[in-house]
Amino acid sequence: MKKTFSVKSLLVSMAIASSAALSVAPATTQAGVSGNLGAVTTYVYRGIKQTDAAGQGGIDYESDSGLYAGTWLSNVGTGHDGNEDGIEYDLYGGWGGSFGGVDLGIGYIGYFYTNGFDSMYNELNLSVGFGGVTLAFNPGIYDAENSDGDSTTNYYNVNVSGDVGPISLELGYNDWDTSYDKGDGVSKNTYLNVTYSRELFKGVDGSITYTGSYANLQSADYPSGEYEVQSYLIVGISTSFDIK
Repeated sequence: MKKTFSVKSLLVSMAIASSAALSVAPATTQAGVSGNLGAVTTYVYRGIKQTDAAGQGGIDYESDSGLYAGTWLSNVGTGHDGNEDGIEYDLYGGWGGSFGGVDLGIGYIGYFYTNGFDSMYNELNLSVGFGGVTLAFNPGIYDAENSDGDSTTNYYNVNVSGDVGPISLELGYNDWDTSYDKGDGVSKNTYLNVTYSRELFKGVDGSITYTGSYANLQSADYPSGEYEVQSYLIVGISTSFDIK
């Protein structure tokens, strides 16, 4: 999830090598507990708007061995029709390292919401990176009825990301197997994030992000889907700090 600075936002660049026969270098982050706080003018996740202005923050733990865990929160207020304002709180963990210049990552994240804003998501995060470019595959289960009438829905996200100087680029694609005879929803969408970031002053970073999304919206009235293009210009500010 593209959020203010946290371990979770770095999942695509963290790594693990699973074979004990290989020499594995752990992630080069300093072990300890850290916190992060931030705000954005619009909270958009994987091309889908969650709310307008949002305050966000989290706590992360990282070990010398590459293990990490943390939590992250944000207010949410817009999304699917009929959903109430609430709080998103995420729980995540994983293990990271690198081998021979190749970064590999594995982790888990759960997305939870108060006040019925959305259902629960459980997601596996897998990534591989080389030469500053990272490919991530994130399959998950969503607590909603799917097209076969099951009580849960499978989905996946795939994205490629990298930096060019102060510019960060991410191109991603989402796909859900959701039942649309019970209301409107997003079946598929492709999105692009272009972010310019810099340090405003010591310990405080600022960013400007352009997000474009091309979504296939399906419903009982439009079973084959209709298409919607959305774009957002997002200003953000964030800070991170050591707790221990």
